Amino acid sequence: MKLRVFVGIMGLFTWLICLSAFAQDPADPIAGAGQRMTVMMMIQQGGIITWILMALGFLTFTWAIYLVATVSTRREVPAQLAKRVQTAVRANDIKGAIQMCHDRDELLANVLRAGLKMAGHDRYVIQDAMESEGERGSTALWQKISYLNSAAVLAPLLGLLGTVWGMMLAFGSIAFDTAQVKMLNMASSVALAMITTAAGLLLAIPAMTVYFFLRGRVIKIIAEVEAHASEFIELITRSKSE
Repeated sequence: MKLRVFVGIMGLFTWLICLSAFAQDPADPIAGAGQRMTVMMMIQQGGIITWILMALGFLTFTWAIYLVATVSTRREVPAQLAKRVQTAVRANDIKGAIQMCHDRDELLANVLRAGLKMAGHDRYVIQDAMESEGERGSTALWQKISYLNSAAVLAPLLGLLGTVWGMMLAFGSIAFDTAQVKMLNMASSVALAMITTAAGLLLAIPAMTVYFFLRGRVIKIIAEVEAHASEFIELITRSKSE
């Protein structure tokens, strides 16, 4: 449900950008030579690669907002859950503690549930169960944010492809076009080259920035889960001996 809301917001945001791009019509006589290039003119000059980058940017921006809202220590390591489960384990209510973690998708809940199910076994069995579940959960978190890194790597490559294609067209116009249209075609091709490069960088830089921000969050989440896991291993082992 949250993802749908974010997609709707991002769709509205994109619509407003497109509306502002069309605000200055290139065909308007007032917007003739000497006026600065509008966003829509730049998109038209950039060609199909610019449209691909815009689509990739929309998906990346939507996914980034979703991750910033959902990948956090408050969600993945709820303090209230840890306190309640700790109280239940100290009261030797293992079944109650397992029930508290049931039907929850937080990383801490999954790790605690895996350890609590092994209550009554040796310490290393409990530890292995919690470590295995923790590795699965952390891998899922890393996989989620890796899409931002992939977009940040792919965007400059698409921009470079547009740059190479534009320069090929520019040199082709120098070699083959007649004098009357040579300069216009060359200028249009160079514009294609520059616009796609800029578009790729405009997508890659924010995507990489958000990726590094979220990477710090994931590292903090894993560290807190490990700290709680170590504490609960001792509690579960102690409850077994009692």
